Amino acid sequence: MTTMLKPQSTREWNVGDYGTNNCPRCKKIVRTRFELRTVQLWRTRLRVPEVLVDVCTECEHMISIPQQSVEQLREAGRAK
Repeated sequence: MTTMLKPQSTREWNVGDYGTNNCPRCKKIVRTRFELRTVQLWRTRLRVPEVLVDVCTECEHMISIPQQSVEQLREAGRAK
């Protein structure tokens, strides 16, 4: 028996785009919107401004960071 991995999305997201995702705070699948926000890197005090993130439209919780924003976070982490 083999397991198939879900392919990574190659879509480029833009500010204002809408999608759907599972919100851990609302505990359900919700409509989401892509916005620019300041993100604090995990286990550091470093804050990276204007990162494109996926946000729940019901509770305003940041749900995920799209693949296209990961390099921006890596660069900020290297620069510290």
